[in-house]
Amino acid sequence: MIKIDNLSPSKMDDTDSMSDDEDENLTYEQQREKRMKKNEEMLDILGVNQAAKTLVSSLQKQTPVKKAKPVKNTSLKPERRSLRIANLPASEEYHLPGESELKSNNSESSKKYDSYETNFKDQSSISIPEEDSDFVEKLSDDLAIKEAVKDFHLLPSHKFVHVLKSLDMYTPSLKVCEKRIYSLAIHPSETSLIVAAGDMRGNISLYNNRNSEMREYRLHDAPVNCISFCTWDSHKLFSTSHDGSVRCGDIVKRTFNIIYKTEWKSQSKSKMNHATWHTEFERNLLIGNGSGHVDLVDTRTPDKIINTAWCHERSVRTVQCHPLEKHHFLTSSGIGEVSLWDIRNMTDQSINPVLQFEHPKSLTSAFFSASGTKMVSTCNDDNIRIFNTDRLNSSATKPINIIPHNNHTGRWLSVFKAKWNPGRDNEFFVGSMLSPKRIQVYNCAGHVLHNLMSTDMTTYCSVIEVHPTQAIYVGGNGSGRLHIFSTKEQLT
Repeated sequence: MIKIDNLSPSKMDDTDSMSDDEDENLTYEQQREKRMKKNEEMLDILGVNQAAKTLVSSLQKQTPVKKAKPVKNTSLKPERRSLRIANLPASEEYHLPGESELKSNNSESSKKYDSYETNFKDQSSISIPEEDSDFVEKLSDDLAIKEAVKDFHLLPSHKFVHVLKSLDMYTPSLKVCEKRIYSLAIHPSETSLIVAAGDMRGNISLYNNRNSEMREYRLHDAPVNCISFCTWDSHKLFSTSHDGSVRCGDIVKRTFNIIYKTEWKSQSKSKMNHATWHTEFERNLLIGNGSGHVDLVDTRTPDKIINTAWCHERSVRTVQCHPLEKHHFLTSSGIGEVSLWDIRNMTDQSINPVLQFEHPKSLTSAFFSASGTKMVSTCNDDNIRIFNTDRLNSSATKPINIIPHNNHTGRWLSVFKAKWNPGRDNEFFVGSMLSPKRIQVYNCAGHVLHNLMSTDMTTYCSVIEVHPTQAIYVGGNGSGRLHIFSTKEQLT
């Protein structure tokens, strides 16, 4: 408690009167300082100054001292960089089994992985190297066709499904192509399984299962869209490439000769008018290309076009002759059209189709069944359509069944193309985006008869072919490998 002396009013009056007399002799500034000093003494007497200091000191916060965090002794790891983006080869530990076994006729060109700027299209003839003589001689012997012992595709439906369910991968996947497989063909020989595969760089690989040998030859400048063995000469095969050329390979003569090169039919000459597909017609070829034209080519005379037809505004995706009525051919296009044409009406001007099968989006393929009574189309609206083409009239243009199927394979896989089993009108096969990975076999009712699956099948097989007479299904994937499904006895 602060003690304050009592001041009587009389004493205070006397003090004030004395101070007033003294103030008269002081200047204004002196009076001001005197009053300030007097006020300060009064605040000290009342204890106000001390209370203010105490309050200020209590309100001041002490700043906390941060403790230094312990520094972790970590070693910096090198930053990972993509060898693929840098266009560098992978180290040996990342190479797939069998990848080093590939032999090519142009090893230097493999350094330019995605470049189409080569000159194979300008080479009218490419010969098989002499070092492959032994391989070619063995291959030529196995290409001789003998009469089929048992034709799997002619079995009744219940036996067909029974054999189908017995198929499996009895050999590991085989590395046959340098890059992604775009096309496959299986030779009808029953002496040995002989497979031809075309990849995205223009390579064609020949695989002979009898001696487990393969050879790869660079024949085109761009992806090989279509490849097939000749039906009237078992030692020949045809290949159609995105570079606009078609070659005929002759195993006897050991040459691959150009028989067709596209011309500039499109309005925009800045883009290459590519070739897309081929089909046989009376020992000639019908060839579809990117301008929407289909050319009829004489295989005996190099680069001789017999006739041509302008079928679509955009690229022809597939072309196929009717199995029985040979003067009719079927085309699919990139503008949602499947059309039936008459070869006798071919002209370089736009012609009217015999029939037109409308689709909502672009197509990847359309094919007749063995006898031509059915047609299957694969469309980018994620549907497979079945048409009854027993009678080629307006009623055939309406699908009898629409089967939902995911057809979007993306940029790293080749597109799906539903194809009929050889010799059959009710069963077809197609790749699948489902997991586990599989090859699907359907009937026309849309039922899955069987899923060809295996623990050795670890990737999607979008390109699929079937042996013409045997129960052998071969799928090609995006890394150039073959997956072979067969019975246990067929490949031993």
